[in-house]
Amino acid sequence: MRKAWTIEILLFLLYFSFGVSWLAYTPVLSEVEGHFSITHTEGAAVNSAISWAKSFVPMLAGLLAARIGLYRSLLVGAGLASLSPLIPYASDFKVLLGLRFLFGIGGAMLVTLTGALTMQYFPREKMPFINGINNVAVNAGITTALFVTVPITRSLGWQAGISAMGGLCLVLGVLWAVLGDNGPVADLPGKTRPQGEASFKKVLFMKETWLIALAFTGPLCLYLSLNTFLPRHYEQAFGLSKAAASQLTGLFNLVGIPTAICAGLLTQRLGLRRPLIIAAGLLMPPAALGLILSPDPALRQVSAVLLGISLFLYVSPLFTIPMELPGSNAAQVAMMNGVIYSGAYILAGAAPMIVGKLADTMGSYGTGLTAFALFSSVLALAGWLLPETGKGASR
Repeated sequence: MRKAWTIEILLFLLYFSFGVSWLAYTPVLSEVEGHFSITHTEGAAVNSAISWAKSFVPMLAGLLAARIGLYRSLLVGAGLASLSPLIPYASDFKVLLGLRFLFGIGGAMLVTLTGALTMQYFPREKMPFINGINNVAVNAGITTALFVTVPITRSLGWQAGISAMGGLCLVLGVLWAVLGDNGPVADLPGKTRPQGEASFKKVLFMKETWLIALAFTGPLCLYLSLNTFLPRHYEQAFGLSKAAASQLTGLFNLVGIPTAICAGLLTQRLGLRRPLIIAAGLLMPPAALGLILSPDPALRQVSAVLLGISLFLYVSPLFTIPMELPGSNAAQVAMMNGVIYSGAYILAGAAPMIVGKLADTMGSYGTGLTAFALFSSVLALAGWLLPETGKGASR
């Protein structure tokens, strides 16, 4: 069991470090834009490149693991994430985007394969708790980045500061090379292809696939847009300092950490899925609008807390539904989640660029952020249309 927890801690820290390097660019985006002489739209692509990578890699990572094993596949992902210290010193903006895209592929492989590897070490009854921990790894990294990037880069400069923070990815990649393995069972479960192919054809015609994809896309567009441009919006609209703007953005991410874990427990005990999804979808738009538009600092803080709750309350029940649909199996769930993640990240990857484009043309980030705050209400609509799969539905 000591080995199991060593692997779990290492996997958590790998995705945590990815989250740090992913969003470390947000507080210094103005410096990045100035250094490379790019527009706000192009600046948004620094983060959107990660989302583009996440739009297709999850469906390919499992195939790679089936061929070369979990340890080597995760090593490839960790190796790509370890490019992080080099990225700030890219010779031009196109090279920066290319390196960020490769970095995003590494992170997508880490998140896709972590669950498969932990299944090799932990019994089924412990997996909900382990999944709850793993689901907040990247958010914990994002939160850390939003709180510490400004003081670090203020002392070292934006390039050296971002590079130093990215060094954590490199250190953990080396540790995985030394300490990682395939687990007690070396082969990836569900390697047979016919069942997966049949499930893939089936899920494309299931309404639940597209309703869940829609439900996930709305909040994801809002989440990525806020994490990219909310600090800049606060500096521009309310005159907040860079540090204060980043910390307020970090607040809703921070609230999401305990919310995600508690939501998993609540989903299990309540025995229902739709009420939590609909409640989150109804709370999210007004909370986001308060965070974006209110000139009152106290109301912005309250809104940040409520938004953090709504952004993470729905995730556990929403992604439990595919596992509980009639006739569901592991291959079908994997294919269904692949379609959902790919579809959501294709659209959400463009969201920050849309906000940046509107800021270029209209001079304000508020317009685009407000639009995606309103769009997040599709979560409630999709939750209303989804079937109830929990055991509590028959009570």
